[in-house]
Amino acid sequence: MWERIRAGIVWFIAVGMAWLGDLSLKDVSTVAGVLIGLLMAIISWYYKRKTYQLLAAGRITREEYESANR
Repeated sequence: MWERIRAGIVWFIAVGMAWLGDLSLKDVSTVAGVLIGLLMAIISWYYKRKTYQLLAAGRITREEYESANR
């Protein structure tokens, strides 16, 4: 079972590397920019969610919540 999963992961990486090898430098920078933007959006969502959970649990005040989400 693990060998099939590992083979699928390796195949996925190989296809991704072949696709990246066909891209120009401009295309690679565009892909990298999109990935960085997505990563930043995910990180922002995660910390805003954690801050809200702290507010809902009463562990921080409303003022602290507001200053963290500016």
